Amino acid sequence: MNEGPFILDFDKNPHAVLEPNHDQEPFHFHPRLLYAFVPEKEINAFLDQHLHRTLGKFETCSFNPKIYEVQIDNEFFTLCQAPLGAPAAVQLLEWLIAYGVEKVITFGTAGALNDLPENEMFLVKRALRDEGTSFHYMEPGQFIDLDRDFLNQVEDVLSELNLKYDEITTWTTDGFFRETPKKVAQFRQLGASTVEMECSALAACAKFRKVDFAQILFTADTLADMENYDERDWGSESHRTGLSIGAKILTRIK
Repeated sequence: MNEGPFILDFDKNPHAVLEPNHDQEPFHFHPRLLYAFVPEKEINAFLDQHLHRTLGKFETCSFNPKIYEVQIDNEFFTLCQAPLGAPAAVQLLEWLIAYGVEKVITFGTAGALNDLPENEMFLVKRALRDEGTSFHYMEPGQFIDLDRDFLNQVEDVLSELNLKYDEITTWTTDGFFRETPKKVAQFRQLGASTVEMECSALAACAKFRKVDFAQILFTADTLADMENYDERDWGSESHRTGLSIGAKILTRIK
């Protein structure tokens, strides 16, 4: 162990004292997962439109989402609401992987660092690691590149659907209220177009567990003009759009 910050002392041992499947639940989830950073009411509205059933429930002291099987065009996938923030989002993803998940499409909203319209869709190619969780899953470093082979599969579907998007770099932070002018300028210079709180950690977890992962982001609030911050409508119009697009991707990739 070095004498620097503990977070820089990565332990590559894949086995932990407490494993994600330690409870030995009888669950077996479909390999394809739609991991949705949206309110529960949007999940329920989506489910009202599709054949589905409840497969299980993840229980903690404060967040207890149900895990669903969704059937569209004779294809099945797993749907789960994702919790805000890297530690909670990765904890739940670990559990879902332990019970069968192998391919993950995650979507949510992000703050715009540049002058971008609200509800614009982006596919993340690189995430800047300004959070702590990813350092438990890979060696210290400034960024993580998302898997190109899986991104290509996702892009093929987006092209098939004639959907407009751009590939971007995103800044993942733990400090929602510590996005200071200096930090914003720093991450802009590093090429980040958006800021959110989970992507780099989820990507690191997926890489560690050897599952496929892609992140779709929609622009929400904007930090483009730091003197006149604008929350806009928090990207709420993209919630149902994201669920629909994510489902279409998952029913087309193998």
